[in-house]
Amino acid sequence: MKAFLHHLAYDFKSVLRERSKLLMYYLFPLAVFLLMAGLMTAVNPFFKETMVPGMILFAVMSATLLTLPGALVGGRESGVLRSYRVNGVPAGSLLAIPSVGALVHMAVVSVIIAVVGVGVFGAAAPGRPAGFVAAWLLSYAAYAGLGALMGAAAPNQNASTLLAQLVYLPSILLGGLMMPASVLPEGMRRVALLTPASHAMNLFASWGGMAGAGGPWASAAVLAGSAALSFGLAGWIFQWDPRAQTPNRRSWAALLAVVPYAAAAVLGV
Repeated sequence: MKAFLHHLAYDFKSVLRERSKLLMYYLFPLAVFLLMAGLMTAVNPFFKETMVPGMILFAVMSATLLTLPGALVGGRESGVLRSYRVNGVPAGSLLAIPSVGALVHMAVVSVIIAVVGVGVFGAAAPGRPAGFVAAWLLSYAAYAGLGALMGAAAPNQNASTLLAQLVYLPSILLGGLMMPASVLPEGMRRVALLTPASHAMNLFASWGGMAGAGGPWASAAVLAGSAALSFGLAGWIFQWDPRAQTPNRRSWAALLAVVPYAAAAVLGV
């Protein structure tokens, strides 16, 4: 445990030293938040209802999908993971530590977005803060699991970027971050259920006591199932050395992470 905490502290502080991580964890999501808060509230007053959870979720996606996979793939390609193995660091720690470290940074960013959004831009505040935090943790776990799985399955940096965009862009466009899911046509609403963001936004509204909520427990089950399945598959697919098995045939198992979302889309929940 002492070694895990020491490694976690090192990973946490590395974000403040690496410009790329500092950009994706803090500068990029906060800049987009300020831009969207100033623009969208002027052209779409309903954006105030979803501003806080939507922009928090955007920050979480930027950290977990656009940063975690590339860091894991880069460590494998450069031989850093192999050196960890030589020194007895378990694979589980290498998947968990970046996710836990990013969680702390995202908590800081989320507080900033909530305080500034409500206090400066008049965004709707969560009616039940404890429920809102619970929804945040479950949503983060689902996206962090997908980020770890992409990093474990992707053979190179380009592939990890492509995989991340396959989740990132649909989540922004269809997940309810910019507009309520209720305005989508029925067919597109089913498609939106394939994105973690649609379930996360519903959970924020339901557990956080905000407007536009649907049934929360199906969304909670989908996100929890996705997190458990993604981290489990990431541990099974994980490779220390890119030369150990080329190609990694287990990588195809990563497609199983779609199962909870596909089931939700089929059932319409």
